[in-house]
Amino acid sequence: MRIFLFILLFFVNLFSAQNFENSNIKCNYLTKFLIDTTDSNTKKEEITSLWIGKNISIFKSDQKARYDSLAKESARNSFQNPVNGRVILDFSKIPRAHFIPEVLKIGNKLEIFDKVLNVNYVYESDQKINWTLLNETKIISTYKCRKAVGKYHNKNMTAWYTEEIPVPEGPYTFKGLPGLVIEAYDDKDFFHFTLVKLKNVSELIAPIKNAINTDYQRFLKKRIDYQNDPAGAYFIATGRTTPKELKGKIEKMHRSNNNHLD
Repeated sequence: MRIFLFILLFFVNLFSAQNFENSNIKCNYLTKFLIDTTDSNTKKEEITSLWIGKNISIFKSDQKARYDSLAKESARNSFQNPVNGRVILDFSKIPRAHFIPEVLKIGNKLEIFDKVLNVNYVYESDQKINWTLLNETKIISTYKCRKAVGKYHNKNMTAWYTEEIPVPEGPYTFKGLPGLVIEAYDDKDFFHFTLVKLKNVSELIAPIKNAINTDYQRFLKKRIDYQNDPAGAYFIATGRTTPKELKGKIEKMHRSNNNHLD
């Protein structure tokens, strides 16, 4: 009974909306990225979105937003319709996103939400991009754009921004320029963001709830430990052993998931 009440309170907390702002603008970006930097066949494309409010913004995958919404709906239905007195939560049939991280900006503070072994973590970004503005222009999606370059962790980034939309916003953490970022990519083109649609939208901006607070170095260690020994990390997290016949396949799959924006 106590376990059931704990789960119920968890989901009630999960579903309750926080008092965040509504967006004014929604920007859709076509995001192209590699899962495995050693294999060009692992390239993915996904629509990601940037919701911009007066003092807040959030960037995440549209598919992830749909997954979160459908998962909440499925959980509600499971609680309302238990099977033989049991609440069964099954999200396996909901299509998952490949682009996982989310970025929440409140004022000048950037928080990054990411996952390791289906556990959500949140840490404050300790990387500020010192953009260099260049005297180079081009037209992208009818917008006159100017070029800027900067370094983010170990990636050399190029951003094209437009002063026609004078908001210092952009995909992921690529913000702080004199206009909206229309296109951004790293020098190896492992990640490439291009604006495909912009419209006025009033929607609640709210981040993932119940994420574990950490810092970047601790998060990075967890991710490296998991990639080095996914079966061991799975056992520590769940107490369950990975079947021997699947161990090699699982280790190869997770080690090949090696392309990260940070």
